[in-house]
Amino acid sequence: MQTGSPPTGKVSSAPEVRETAVPAREFIGRVGREALAWALDGAALDPTVTSAELSDYLDRCALAGIKAVCVLPRHMVEARAGIDDRGFALDLCGVVDFPLGANPPDEKEAEAGRLVAQGADELDAVMSLGLLRAGRNGRVIDELRRLKAVAGPRVLKIIIETPLLTDDQKARAAELCLEAGVDCVKTSTGFHGPTKPADVRLVREVIGSEMDLKAAGGIRTLEDAALFFEAGANRIGARTAPDIMAEFDRLRGRETYGFDV
Repeated sequence: MQTGSPPTGKVSSAPEVRETAVPAREFIGRVGREALAWALDGAALDPTVTSAELSDYLDRCALAGIKAVCVLPRHMVEARAGIDDRGFALDLCGVVDFPLGANPPDEKEAEAGRLVAQGADELDAVMSLGLLRAGRNGRVIDELRRLKAVAGPRVLKIIIETPLLTDDQKARAAELCLEAGVDCVKTSTGFHGPTKPADVRLVREVIGSEMDLKAAGGIRTLEDAALFFEAGANRIGARTAPDIMAEFDRLRGRETYGFDV
């Protein structure tokens, strides 16, 4: 697990939010390399990914300096062993009840506990959207608090799946996360469509500066990432995280890492 505080100059939103793409060259003039890498989560969540592909992806993320990588539960043990054997400074994030969020609370809790025991540094858990839409706020909060108890000091991010919700439901989901005391709201699994900048702005307005906000779903390029940072996210989840860092390095005139982008 990476320790300490984020690098000075961490990525944060600008005072005025844009709806159009932020030019990458403009963005790199405002953020340091280490701060950007700290704010990125890689993602190896395709159900078809093989062990060999995962190992290669972890290598790429570690060499790029990325903070964390999300992996499927079936890959947690091998990913933990691979990172530890190589001595990588890379956090592992386990996904809970992914991508549907429809399992009973006891099963979610048990899966979260297994992932922690297997070496997860962070957890990304999908909210029970049926309970949210039915207005069962108390049950949602109870479930989130139980998951946070399992996570302990580890970062718990709750995926609210913004592409499936109305604006009122998105706001209520964010409010419940805040009330339950989780660490971060995550917009989407990426399985139900892309996240929109307007969704990030809405959630940030609800949670204020008290919680982290991770944008994920359809974010592929440095310009995409810049747009969501401007909208209010301070973490980004993207399968292409190593490519985003390589793009940053190219634009900064730095040496790249020797893989195609």
